[in-house]
Amino acid sequence: MNNLTSKIYLLVLGLLVSMTVSAQQITGVVKDTGGQPLAGVSVFVDGTTTGASTDMDGKYAIDVDNAHGKTLIFSFIGMRTQEVRIGNSLVYDVIMEDDANFLEETVVIGYATVKRKDLIGSVSSVDSKALAAMPVTTVGEALTGRMAGVQVTTTEGDPDAEIKIRVRGSGSITQDSSPLYIVDGFPVESISDIPASDIQSIDVLKDAFSTAIYGSRGANGVVLVTTKGGTSGKFSVSYNAYWGQKWMANKDAIEVNSPYDFVKNQYELSMIRDRYEEDYLPYFGIYDDMGLYQDVAGNDWIQQVFGNTGTNFSHNVSVSGSTDKVRWTASYSHIGDNAIMTGSDYKRDNLNFKTNYKPIKELEFDINARYSHTTIMGSGSNSMNDAGSTSGNGRLKHSVQYTPIPIAGGAISGSDLEEDYGDNAPPLQSVADNDNKRVRRNWTVNGAVTWHIIKNLDLRVEGGLEDYSQENNRFYGMTTYYVGNTAQYKDRPATRYTDTYRQTIRNTNTLSYNFAEVFSDKRHHLDLLLGQEYIFKKSNELTSVIENFPDFFDSEMAWNFMSTGTAISTNNYYDPNDKLLSFFGRVNYVFDERYSVSATMRADGSSKFTKGNQWGYFPSAAVSWTISNEPWMEGASSWLDNLKLRYSYGTAGNNNIPAGMTMLNFASFSTTWISQSNTYWAPVTDGGDTIMPNGDLSWETTISHNIGLDFSFFKGRLSGSFELYHNTTKDLLIQFPTAGSGYEFQYRNMGSVRNRGFEVSLNAVLVEKKNFGLTLGANLSMNENLVTDLGGLSRIESETQWASTEIGTDYVVEVGQPLGNMYGYLSDGFYTVNDFTSDGNGGWTLNSEVADASGVIGETYMRPGAMKLKDISGPDGVPDGKIDANDKTIIGNAQPKGFGGVTLTGYLYGFDFSANFNYVFGNDIYNANKIEFTSSRKYTNRNLMKTDEQRWTNIDWSTGQLITDPDQLAEVNANATLWSPAVGNAVLSDWAIEDGSFFRLTSATIGYTLPSHITMKAKISRLRFYVTGTNLFCLTNYSGYDPEVDTRRATPLTPGVDYSAYPKSIGYVVGVNLTF
Repeated sequence: MNNLTSKIYLLVLGLLVSMTVSAQQITGVVKDTGGQPLAGVSVFVDGTTTGASTDMDGKYAIDVDNAHGKTLIFSFIGMRTQEVRIGNSLVYDVIMEDDANFLEETVVIGYATVKRKDLIGSVSSVDSKALAAMPVTTVGEALTGRMAGVQVTTTEGDPDAEIKIRVRGSGSITQDSSPLYIVDGFPVESISDIPASDIQSIDVLKDAFSTAIYGSRGANGVVLVTTKGGTSGKFSVSYNAYWGQKWMANKDAIEVNSPYDFVKNQYELSMIRDRYEEDYLPYFGIYDDMGLYQDVAGNDWIQQVFGNTGTNFSHNVSVSGSTDKVRWTASYSHIGDNAIMTGSDYKRDNLNFKTNYKPIKELEFDINARYSHTTIMGSGSNSMNDAGSTSGNGRLKHSVQYTPIPIAGGAISGSDLEEDYGDNAPPLQSVADNDNKRVRRNWTVNGAVTWHIIKNLDLRVEGGLEDYSQENNRFYGMTTYYVGNTAQYKDRPATRYTDTYRQTIRNTNTLSYNFAEVFSDKRHHLDLLLGQEYIFKKSNELTSVIENFPDFFDSEMAWNFMSTGTAISTNNYYDPNDKLLSFFGRVNYVFDERYSVSATMRADGSSKFTKGNQWGYFPSAAVSWTISNEPWMEGASSWLDNLKLRYSYGTAGNNNIPAGMTMLNFASFSTTWISQSNTYWAPVTDGGDTIMPNGDLSWETTISHNIGLDFSFFKGRLSGSFELYHNTTKDLLIQFPTAGSGYEFQYRNMGSVRNRGFEVSLNAVLVEKKNFGLTLGANLSMNENLVTDLGGLSRIESETQWASTEIGTDYVVEVGQPLGNMYGYLSDGFYTVNDFTSDGNGGWTLNSEVADASGVIGETYMRPGAMKLKDISGPDGVPDGKIDANDKTIIGNAQPKGFGGVTLTGYLYGFDFSANFNYVFGNDIYNANKIEFTSSRKYTNRNLMKTDEQRWTNIDWSTGQLITDPDQLAEVNANATLWSPAVGNAVLSDWAIEDGSFFRLTSATIGYTLPSHITMKAKISRLRFYVTGTNLFCLTNYSGYDPEVDTRRATPLTPGVDYSAYPKSIGYVVGVNLTF
């Protein structure tokens, strides 16, 4: 018995000893560089879920099985992550340093990641910290002003407005110059539906060396988006939310005339036109009753349409965790935006899942799945190139011009003028009659397998699928031009349903090898990457038109009961498949961390071109010299962190044209106008234009030179870069006009464009104390754009058609000029009494020495006070006394000379603050509103906007008669500064071209993070509250609502037009960031 008892004691003692050996408690204290304890630091054992957090005194305790040889990871927001290997000691105190050295940041480049200090090409980056600091609806907004060489333009103010991103100017003339978007390795059409909360980093590749690895798609730059993945350590949950309100910004920029001034203008127009009995009397009564309107309050239609107090709400929750084999994260995001325009609504939901699984050391699996669902409601989401009207669906136009008081007539039924519809219907009714519902769904699945064949040799096989669909329901009510003029069943509501579907399949295989084990001399570093990629894309668009609904139907009734109407046409067009097969490689050599040489090569084969032209080859090379690592620079190491000089040369391609342009494509259409059949076959059109095929099409190519200097001083407290670039794009894919051939145009390779300029980026840590810090970031980009060749064409002309065909050509492209040239007349003020000879009875004869503009403004309106234009040329190149198209000239340019941004961030005890500014200078805005809202043209009962100038009048308001006496007319208008609103046509002159320069406070944020010793009691790692103001001010001389505008986007040839744009907002949000 004693022996048994002794054995039991020995067994228990052995177990206790074994437990003591296998589970050791590791303790310590974590402090900052100032010696202050850090609470809330995450401490975990690498490769496991074992973890703990420091308490308010910075102390931690963690039980570690078989501790010897394992690694502890210490991580804390704003601090550099540290690793400590466990030895024989059980106590490990750690001092954590601020993560201020941006040189160690990881930057994503083509098919790889590198540290910023090892970059050779030109790359700009924004990380998740910057994105999280400013709550935004889209990723594009977060990029505004943050990257040198990257211009972001929010074209209008509606929630789903197009955001244009341009990298180092525009390289194409008639084609889109948007960059290539890559999300987690997968090419996508847009990044607007990706929530900013899911993004880990955004890297923009700007020079051809960086983009050449993407070959045919990288000529306009590459935007690489990396979403957040799982992190090592314990299971964590984070929740972020904000709610806010917004209002119409700069709402006093456009004010309409009072009812009294509106009536006076209608009276003067009727007298000039000699239509008093027809145009004035039936609506407003006799002249002597005009005083009745003097104190009448008019309807503020702008306020009624755009005066809503918008609200927005966004929240997202993400969970992540890891084991020794798996790291994963999952998130859900929602954003809802009830916009400032009546009936305008935007909602988006996102799901994201990302995981990394490493079952054995040699094998690794990655899976990423994303889904987005976006719903946009309201007529504000309609395109400015809608099928219902060339004037588009800008509700602002109707809000300004509709009569401020009720008058007889209302909407003019049966009118053949599209402007008579909408303009002469109550604006709120017009909004309802142009309703729109857009539903967009996008899901993407990526998978990858990485086989670590031997040490430093990796084979990665990737596959992905993207499914994109968009349903667009467009309603045409009783006051629309389509229903009144174009529809087969006129004066009955109609709908147009469009379903766009696109599917993309991608396979990429890469083999990479690091020669570290080959060289015995560790000063040599050599990396090799070989790859192959295949991308297949198919798409189709289903369009159905239904008319003849009951006249009382609104949009919801028409969409829900489509069978009630009459089907007019159904077309389902399948685009030719787009296939791209690529082979690429990159080699990078570094000697002694001082000298680097790198080269890439990509070959792309595209199905958009015919045999013999399908393959494009895009080589590039770069060299760099890290001066700061030279032995003779050791004396500067105390203040110089990095000084690198680099140069790159490369080519990148572009095949950004529709598929099938090398052959004549036909499609089936239906119509009731053919007696034998309702179906017919016709050539496929692009935006209504029939295209002539061209079997000789080939690649558009951009050749780029880039010189850069990177620097960092005083342990990262001052850093930045300076770059010079010179890009030439040749063999441009241009829409060549083919008048008289039966085709509108043909795609051809012709012409070239040059972009050159410089970029400066600076980041400075101004103050860095324990409880106070201040950091300043700034960037400036200057770009010069020039057309160097048009393949024999003298010019390319384009029309915005915002005023139908009245203005004609208002943009031109010419050799030796930049893109975006605005084309019109030079204003010469207005005709005075001295320019005419009076017959004493109201007749005016223009003096022979005065240029005659009647062919432009209309013969009826040719009298003193009429718009006057400069006579600068005739058919033979010299002034001929007649104003016509020969007198048009370049009057402005939409390209900015420079742009950039300024960011100020800081902290004060528990508070943090930031301010983000962006600016643009040297560009012009084509203010079409200024023309539209100050001239009557050929219409009646349209209100005008107020101006700061005194307008010419032809009426003696004491009698109501036209002034026929020259001396009296001159005396009445002695102080006039602007011509009479009576003009027959819309006329573009330099008077409507304005400086578009601005300096904007994009956002300002103040936040407060609760002390961790308080939050840790509730097991909360971090709790932050904040308030952010958006679009708080914009300093500009522009007279419109906002100088950042671009409304005529059907072609890249017509940038910078402000016509009836959806106004932008000013607002605030309050939010919370919560992490467990």
